[in-house]
Amino acid sequence: MTNCTVFRGAFFTLLASIVCFSHLAVAGTEPRPILAPDSEPDIQLHVVTEQWVPYNFINQHGEVDGRATQKVREVLDTAGISYEILVFPWTRAMKIAQTQPNTMIYSIFRTSDREAKFEWACPLLRPVKEHLFRLTSREDIQLDSLDDAKRYITALVRGSVVHEYLLSKGFKGGVNLDVSADPSSLIKKLLAGRVDFLITTEYTIFESLRLLGKPYEVVTSALEVRERTGERACMAFHPHTDSDIINKVRRALAEHNRHYIGP
Repeated sequence: MTNCTVFRGAFFTLLASIVCFSHLAVAGTEPRPILAPDSEPDIQLHVVTEQWVPYNFINQHGEVDGRATQKVREVLDTAGISYEILVFPWTRAMKIAQTQPNTMIYSIFRTSDREAKFEWACPLLRPVKEHLFRLTSREDIQLDSLDDAKRYITALVRGSVVHEYLLSKGFKGGVNLDVSADPSSLIKKLLAGRVDFLITTEYTIFESLRLLGKPYEVVTSALEVRERTGERACMAFHPHTDSDIINKVRRALAEHNRHYIGP
């Protein structure tokens, strides 16, 4: 089995200790949500995230890494909170964060639809610009507006904020959206010509190409999605998370943001 991450701890023993992204992609099935057993006594906060380079991802040593992850660790350490960070496909991470008390999720964009579902600690990231990227060689594709992209196929992560956004703009799965649970598959689909666009940030597509040994110049921005530009990702807690934990994290995040810019 390849591209698997082994997680330890009673919190996720029902997962049989292994989450395998490549297996999920091949199987083409969405992982079912779980109800976790009681937390280990030494873990105060369970933290979930997704593969989103360069912000949160599993590195070559099997560790949860990335710009956002580093900041999350610094904030939680400053707050004096014991925690563990686990990586899942986004829809599963969201399901766990919405059903398990004392759980936090990052990097999550704060939207009106999500507002009441969580307790929030913001901002975690600086504002990011998101673009519809195409292959540089596809000079036949020219966009004047987001609506023009409906004539083509855009790849994105199932359940992500951009998925929600494009659905609200009239895009449809199986028509002009190619939806996947595996973020690493998106750039491969674009390079192979299986989709016309990938909607993401410049940082993410640059890092995705670097990991495949491809130069950034093979892609270009067809359109900046301006309604999405300027949004900041946050940390969010299940509403029944211990309020003392939430307050400690909020104070530690505010202190961090006063002294550092980024990530």
